[in-house]
Amino acid sequence: MMNYFNLIFSNNSILRILQMNEFNKLKIKGNCLEFGANHNLKRNFLDNHSTKYKTTFSNINRKNKNFLYLDLQKKTNHKIKYDNIVIFNVLEHLSDIDQPIENLYFLLKKKGNLYGSTPFIYRVHGAPNDYHRFTATFIKKILERKNFTNVKVYPLGLGPFLASISLLRGYLKFIPFINQVLIFISILLDYILNFVMKTNAKQIYPLGYIFIAKKK
Repeated sequence: MMNYFNLIFSNNSILRILQMNEFNKLKIKGNCLEFGANHNLKRNFLDNHSTKYKTTFSNINRKNKNFLYLDLQKKTNHKIKYDNIVIFNVLEHLSDIDQPIENLYFLLKKKGNLYGSTPFIYRVHGAPNDYHRFTATFIKKILERKNFTNVKVYPLGLGPFLASISLLRGYLKFIPFINQVLIFISILLDYILNFVMKTNAKQIYPLGYIFIAKKK
């Protein structure tokens, strides 16, 4: 269920709030690896203090000596395999994703799970570069082409009004009351739109996607 209070009052981007809302629904156990991890550990999706799973963080930036350094764009021979891999907001920053997807498959144990997310209707954000916006069809196709099974892709968002407010979030957050009112109105308008439309506005105007896949 959507946490609307958090959506309206949190200072995080709307996309991140939606991603975290969906990620918290997952039941994860075992040995886990998170790519693109933030050096501020509270900003990561995996909990490094979890008693349900073991966490390893990875980032291409070498400044944190406790993080695993893995360059997904180069073929890896990393010996440790993982039950779960988390990769949120990373693939759009890689110019070629064929090798990275193959590396993710290689790093998973048999029957291991891949949990990921990418933005769609979202501003350009370099880290240092921003290359892609993937559709659900493309995500499903490339994961299946790289031998993943049980691929599921879910849109994030409600419709065009919330998507529009999301694009303005970087400016609106400096005027809190107006920001909160506009988010509330956009949620209401998207619900009305979905009620009267024959098509699902969430699927047409996604802020991003969550995807889940399994290694054979």
